[in-house]
This record gives sequence, structure tokens and C-alpha cells, in this order.
Amino acid sequence: MAKIHTVIEALEALKLEDILIYDMRERSPFFEFFILSTATNVRQLQAAVKHLKEHLSAASLEQPVIEGAQSNAWVLMDAQDIVVNIFTKEERLYYNIEKMWLDVPTINPKDL
Repeated sequence: MAKIHTVIEALEALKLEDILIYDMRERSPFFEFFILSTATNVRQLQAAVKHLKEHLSAASLEQPVIEGAQSNAWVLMDAQDIVVNIFTKEERLYYNIEKMWLDVPTINPKDL
């Protein structure tokens, strides 16, 4: 659970909004947690990617594989057992990924 704490601390430190953690441990053989978060602007999105990489490195955890690193709308970070999505507000509303996971339990970041 130390890794999920590290990831959430990094996201919260940059004041990302609407952080939602899906508990996939009983649902997926590929990852344990699926995280959605929202950046208020492109600068915050890019800073979050950099900060999360640095935070994982400082905790001696493996570096994530990043998809959309140059995107101004949505970045996906695959940290093996944790998948982190960082959206701009508009992009998160457009894709509405939450609708796919309605039956998946969520975890409040404060409960970790």
C-alpha cells in the first residue's frame, strides 16, 4: 500500500481535483488501482506528470510508462499495479470514463 500512498500524496500536493481511486484488486489481473484526476490547466497537468515521476523515484519505486506525455489534455501513467489518468477538466467531461466503472468500488484517498 506504500506505493498508492506515494501516488496520492503526489497528486494531492499539486492540488489536482476530483481524485477518484477505483479498487481493481478483485476485477483486474493487470493492475490494482485505477486513478482518475483533474488538472485545472495544461501547466498543472504537465507539472503533475513531472512531480509524480520525481515522487516515485524519491521513494525508490519504478518509473511509470507514460502515454500522452506531450498531450495538453490527457496523460496516462502506467506504474504497473497502478494506472493514473490526469485530465484537463474539459477532457474528463468529454470522455466521462467514470461511466465505465459504475459497478467498481472506489476508495476515498483519506481512507488510505
